[in-house]
Amino acid sequence: METTNSNQLFHPENDGMIYQNSPDNKARFVLGTRGNNPLIVMSINPSVGAPDVKSPTVGTVEHIAKDYGYDSWIILCLYPQRATHLDELDEMTNPNWVKENEKVIREVFAHYPDHKIWAAWGTHYKHRYYFPELLSSIAKIAEEYHESWMHYGPLDEGYLPQYCLYLDNGEGWYPYDVNKLLSQSF
Repeated sequence: METTNSNQLFHPENDGMIYQNSPDNKARFVLGTRGNNPLIVMSINPSVGAPDVKSPTVGTVEHIAKDYGYDSWIILCLYPQRATHLDELDEMTNPNWVKENEKVIREVFAHYPDHKIWAAWGTHYKHRYYFPELLSSIAKIAEEYHESWMHYGPLDEGYLPQYCLYLDNGEGWYPYDVNKLLSQSF
């Protein structure tokens, strides 16, 4: 599988954008803007968002980032397959996409160590058996870079953070124990 070079994510010539997708555009590994203090979001999977296509999720993330004093934002996902509806997601993961996704996540976390990650995958986490396994791998990468987790607003049933699209203004940030969720998932 061919992808754009993730070593170029933070290259100065990228016009302030951080973006990587698969050549066929069926997967997106990262979308965001460059800055010193980004709101780093871990969502479930991407839909249509791209540098030239503003999705509702991107609009919400931009708004929340601005309201809470972040100078930029980065959206990562547990699984990189583009799908607007959960029933469109693969029944089994694409191992090449998973490998590239983890590589890009590692690069983002290395660029912003000791940062907080917004857990924002919502109840969608329950819709595919592979989400807990993917989150477990991502959590290990986050630990390597001393990242911590937070959620916005109240938790959904089952200790699940709210999805980043369905939020009310002013709900606030709270620490999130991703290992607690993982202990309930396996």
